[in-house]
Amino acid sequence: MKLKELLKGLEVSSVQGSKEQEISAVAYDSKKVDKGSLFACLRGYRLDGHAFISEAIERGAVALLTEGGRMDRRDIAYVVVPDTRLALARISDNFYGHPSGRIKVIGVTGTNGKTTTTYLTESILKAAGYQVGLVGTINYRWGERILPAGNTTPQSVDLQRMLSEMVKAKCNYAVLEVSSHSLDQHRVDFIEFDVAIFTNLSLDHVDYHGSFSHYLKAKTKLFQQLREEGVKKEGKVSLINIDDRYRGHLLKVAPGKVLTYGIRRRANIRASQISSSLSGLSFQADTPAGAFPVKMKLTDTINVYNALAAIGVGISQGIKSDYIKEGLERVEGVPGRFELIDCGQDFTVIVDYAHTPSALEGLLRMAKGMAGGKVITVFGCGGDRDKRKRPLMGKLSSRYSHFSILTSDNPRSEDPGQIISEIRRGFGRRGNYLVIEDRFQAIKEALARARKDDVVIVAGKGHESYQVLKDTVVAFDDRDVVRRILAGS
Repeated sequence: MKLKELLKGLEVSSVQGSKEQEISAVAYDSKKVDKGSLFACLRGYRLDGHAFISEAIERGAVALLTEGGRMDRRDIAYVVVPDTRLALARISDNFYGHPSGRIKVIGVTGTNGKTTTTYLTESILKAAGYQVGLVGTINYRWGERILPAGNTTPQSVDLQRMLSEMVKAKCNYAVLEVSSHSLDQHRVDFIEFDVAIFTNLSLDHVDYHGSFSHYLKAKTKLFQQLREEGVKKEGKVSLINIDDRYRGHLLKVAPGKVLTYGIRRRANIRASQISSSLSGLSFQADTPAGAFPVKMKLTDTINVYNALAAIGVGISQGIKSDYIKEGLERVEGVPGRFELIDCGQDFTVIVDYAHTPSALEGLLRMAKGMAGGKVITVFGCGGDRDKRKRPLMGKLSSRYSHFSILTSDNPRSEDPGQIISEIRRGFGRRGNYLVIEDRFQAIKEALARARKDDVVIVAGKGHESYQVLKDTVVAFDDRDVVRRILAGS
């Protein structure tokens, strides 16, 4: 494709070199540049892509997307734009021929529940006979392909490539987790969404966004984008959790047809007669298309909300209630989300991804209601992330757990001991905790303390199969560790 075709619809400050240059690939990582590539210089938190221009040219880049400067070489096209991230999103959409215009795209945003909602939505669509692609925290998959997830929402060029491949694989739908980072960094710009879902909003990522109001503002971008004109003119739907305290803000900006879902308030899609146990959830779904009973294998009452959001997708797409019910009930579980580890022990072990105050509170309240004995919680907080939530999570664990073991999560570049010290502030004078920095030993101690009918919660990492310690990434899967300890190996 010629450079001039890639630049269509793009705000360009200047172009040095020929717009007739043929571009065979688009890259933002200099190590992935091939001959004939356009290299986009993105400014990151630690690295600046402009510093890798020489390497990109050596590897075969014939065009550069930058935010300033000049290029002495006449054989290299040099495109200057105000914002390379925004420009990369437009260029990627052009390069892959606007794939989101050829597939229905469902975006899910919110603090908690995105992954489970996408899994349930995928299952409903598949039960109705559709081919579905999914992009999210755990993996990226479509057709026979399953790729490990780097980010919850990939960079724009990667995401557009995936959508293009989904179209080639004859997928009818793409279901995407849409993070606040991706919305702020233009990763999903120029993607034409058909359905936007808001799950909930609570304290998270304020370290990145600077304030909670900016975090909220980032989330609303998905719904503002739903308003934009595209190839698909009709059928746009906004799904809003009516029980969330920020529902009013989202309802103001939500375009198209709006469907609300919830439990406590009047909603278009509502759950009643809710029952929950370690064997699963059951409830009645009251919808504009009629009422029907649901009996799910998933536990944790928060999944009622996730199920209602997925039901909303089904209703909005005209899917029969029999298929919606089948889709919900066939999901065995979601990796690392209230995942029960049963090795024949006489107590319950649950591994969960809960790494925000609201998610941890919901998890512990649920566990406390289920436990015939005590609740023992193992958790830490991630390094290089919002520090304000650390004492809050400590306070919640001290309140809802009979005993807590504070340990490392993914400390990253921070001192694990300092992170734990900040968590400890939330316990105040309560002494119902122990500090074991080594996560393996912390889990081992929790399991050793457990007695019949107790519930052991291992929170924070969920499905993750690694632990990040400064610049080192080591293999570490909470579920694996629990099984090994219970097996005595």
